[in-house]
Amino acid sequence: MTHTTVDAGARREWWPALFLFLFAMAVFFAQAASTIGEAATLGAGALFALLTGLTLALSVAACRDRLRTRSHLVNMLAAPVTITAAIALCCLVIGLPVLPRAAAFAAYLTLPAVLVCAGCVGNPGLVRVLAAAIVLWLPIEFDLLPQLRLPPPNGLRAAPFAALAAGLYLFLVACPLDRIGYTFQLNRRDLRLAAIATAAFAIVGVPIGLATGFLQWNPRLEVVRLAVAPIAIYLATGVPEEFLFRGLIQNALERAIGRAALPIASIVFGLAHLPDLRYVLLATLAGLAYGWVYQATRRITASAVTHALVDWIWVLLLRG
Repeated sequence: MTHTTVDAGARREWWPALFLFLFAMAVFFAQAASTIGEAATLGAGALFALLTGLTLALSVAACRDRLRTRSHLVNMLAAPVTITAAIALCCLVIGLPVLPRAAAFAAYLTLPAVLVCAGCVGNPGLVRVLAAAIVLWLPIEFDLLPQLRLPPPNGLRAAPFAALAAGLYLFLVACPLDRIGYTFQLNRRDLRLAAIATAAFAIVGVPIGLATGFLQWNPRLEVVRLAVAPIAIYLATGVPEEFLFRGLIQNALERAIGRAALPIASIVFGLAHLPDLRYVLLATLAGLAYGWVYQATRRITASAVTHALVDWIWVLLLRG
C-alpha cells in the first residue's frame, strides 16, 4: 500500500470524526449560551473538548498508531494521567475541591489499565477484558464517582466521557483488542444492516412494549428532537454502550464460546436495565438487534447506528 493511499484513507476517517466533534462542541456551547463568558464554562468546555476530541480521534487508525509508543508503561498510563490532570485543572478553574476528584478519577482510570496491560502480550484474554469492562461500567452505572458537571452546575456528567475516552485508549492503543471496529467510515452495507435491525426490533419490540404498558404512544416532533437528537444519542449513548456491550463483552465472549456470545451479551445488556422486567425484556431484544449488526459488520459504530435509531424512535414517538 502506497503512502498516498494511506493518507487518503486517514483523511476519509478524519472527516466524520471532525464533523462529530464540531457537532458536539456546538451542542455544548448552545446549552451553555447564557454563561459562555464565565471561566467555569470555558474550563468545562476545554475538558469536554479534550475528552470528546480524544474519543473521536481514536476512530482514526493513523492516529492510534501515532499515539502508540514503544514503552508499555507509557502506553498503559498515558490516558489515565492525561485525563486525570485535565480533570484536576478543570476543577481548579471551576472552583471545586481538586484533590478528592483527582484521586478518585486517577484510581478509577488506572485500575482497568493495570488489569489489562500488566504482563499482557498481544490480545488481552477474556478475564482481563471482562474485569476491565466491569470496573469501567459499574462506577458509571451507579454514579459512584465525584460529581463533575460539564458545564456546571447541571450539565453533562464528566465521568462517562472520561470512561469512554480511557476505555477506547486502553483497548485500541495501550493493549489493542482486535475486532472492536471503531471507525466512523461506514459503508452502505453497514447502514443497510443497521436499518434492517432497527425495523426488525420495531416490529417485535414496540408492540410488546405497548401491550405490557411499558411504552405509551406520545409523539413529540419538535425540531430539536428531529434534527439534533439522533446525532446526540449516537454520540452520548449509542457509541459508549456499543463499545462496552458489543466491542468488549460480546467480542471477548466470542473468542471463548463462539456465536453463543450474541444471546449471552444481549441478556447481560438486558439485565443492565433492571429493575423493571419489561424494560429488561425490551433491552434484551434490542441487544439481539445491536449484536447482530455488530456480528455482521464487525463495527461498533454500525451497531451504534441501530442503537441510536431505536432510542430516537423512542424519543420521538413513545414514552417509557
